[in-house]
Amino acid sequence: MGKFDFISDTHTRTMISNGYSAVSQLELWEWMKNFSTSEHFMRTKHPNAYRIIEKMSALPDNPRHSGASFSETMLHLEFIAKHGIQKYREKFYAKLVTKSQMHDL
Repeated sequence: MGKFDFISDTHTRTMISNGYSAVSQLELWEWMKNFSTSEHFMRTKHPNAYRIIEKMSALPDNPRHSGASFSETMLHLEFIAKHGIQKYREKFYAKLVTKSQMHDL
């Protein structure tokens, strides 16, 4: 979890770290980068979303997502895919980024 030590809330840190590991292991960063923001993760039927959910559940740090927490985690990961982890870290430190703000960046 070293990459996300800057996130003080342990539950949020676990969700983001777990999702980051899942996307990395599945090599889906390019897909995340190109995911259409008009389609929401909570409602998508794309097979890669199901692959990510399954991988998150199989990892030892499974946060046991609800639909809402999965969608929120995926928005964070989408931001990382599109802007990089350094910009994510800067934005996270600057202020908590809301869903709509993440899409506007």
